Amino acid sequence: MGERQNARFAAVLILFGLSLFSLAALCFGFALNSPLMHLSVAGLLALITSLTFWLVSVWFAQINDEDSVCWEALHQSLIAWRQALREQNDERAQSLYRQGKGSLSLAQKTEPACQQLQHVLGQLASHAESGVENWGQEVSFGLGVLHALNPFAVPSVRLAVWVQTLWQVWMVIASVLAAFTGWLAVTSLPLRALIYAASGGILGASLYNLRTLADHIAVQRDYSARFWVDYLTRPLLGGVLGVVVYAFAVGLAWTLTLQSPVGSQMPKVVFALGFLSGYALRSVLTWLNGLAKTFFRPAPSPSQEQTGFPEEQR
Repeated sequence: MGERQNARFAAVLILFGLSLFSLAALCFGFALNSPLMHLSVAGLLALITSLTFWLVSVWFAQINDEDSVCWEALHQSLIAWRQALREQNDERAQSLYRQGKGSLSLAQKTEPACQQLQHVLGQLASHAESGVENWGQEVSFGLGVLHALNPFAVPSVRLAVWVQTLWQVWMVIASVLAAFTGWLAVTSLPLRALIYAASGGILGASLYNLRTLADHIAVQRDYSARFWVDYLTRPLLGGVLGVVVYAFAVGLAWTLTLQSPVGSQMPKVVFALGFLSGYALRSVLTWLNGLAKTFFRPAPSPSQEQTGFPEEQR
């Protein structure tokens, strides 16, 4: 099992390097004003290698073996028991304890190949209490065992962690290359500003994902591979929101415009605006949702407009 996961990671790593090399060649070709033939070849190579990297890595990130099922069940037990210890209401705490026991029972039904998972299941089974009156001791012991569980010791989970990390690194490098190309090769100020906004949004969202990955692995110790979709799409959403927020800022005159006399500072403003939009993506989505509700508030129905019954019917 471990050898197969290592081979998959090696394939993803090779595609990662090839795609970034092709993308860098394309960006430098634009920056150096290379012939059209060279740009066409570089663009085709960048497209093929990038699509191959993303398709293969997304396929490998969807882990579904016995080790991953056991890991996710133990993750749910960890979350439920952690909330149970923090809960002030005894009835609610016992309900969370039983939820954790249910997830643990699912993990014990699996047959993981990873030895660390086998040891963890054995430790949890040896300390199981017979009644709910001693659930606090069982939860404390179980949290100690689950917190010691290392995701890098489980081959399939380790592959998911590294693939999701490579996604963010790829996006960081691609956003920097795009901003560099816009600075050297794009003469249209509106188009350059859009490139800066999108690059900043992608960079901000990718750095946020890297921070979140490190926090869940090393600090919270509650990493789950099921959130791979969020790690995949957040940089793309960050780039889109960077452009959207920039368009709002320019259209509503909330910041400098392209015709500002201090135009030398404009790239920094646009890039910073896009970066903040990507880094605080959820806050920006909440803000946009509030704007949408304000601008497109539905008209009240006739029943809502009627404040009361006619006098003769009271």
